[in-house]
Amino acid sequence: MASDTKNVKMGVCLVYYKGIDLGYTQGGVQVTVTTQTHKTNVDQFGKTTVNEQIMSRDVSVKVPLAETTLDNLVATMPGASIVGTGTDKKAIVTSGVGVSLLDLAGELRLHPKGRAADDYSEDFVIPLAATSGGLSFAYEVEKERIFDTTFTGYPDPVTEELFAIGGAPVVAP
Repeated sequence: MASDTKNVKMGVCLVYYKGIDLGYTQGGVQVTVTTQTHKTNVDQFGKTTVNEQIMSRDVSVKVPLAETTLDNLVATMPGASIVGTGTDKKAIVTSGVGVSLLDLAGELRLHPKGRAADDYSEDFVIPLAATSGGLSFAYEVEKERIFDTTFTGYPDPVTEELFAIGGAPVVAP
């Protein structure tokens, strides 16, 4: 295969969770895929690895949400709900003890902003993603308040799919 400079990608993405646009981000969205292996050794080869097997693979996505709305807080905080309306509207967050994140998981889709809305060819998709609700933000002079949110991907219990690149959304954004 010949090299092609058109294969060098860059740019920001739009973030959709369960089909909802989570809005602006600041600082870049970071995808991390880690793979754990077990190296097999035998006496006859000393400490030389003679085989290696995948033991686990994990995927996570760090999303620094710049739109720190109550709706985004509730969308990314298991056990949270909105009560009231207007200026009395507030997010109530429970301890969440015993909540299954797999039961709450939904599609997380990262869509490159440079692609047409209906071009999913480079979308990064985790079909079953959830966030534990860990949250970090600060009130600072001359800095935007950011909800640093981390999503974890879970394998589909039937197909074992963990993530995919490309393909139409399960839930249209």
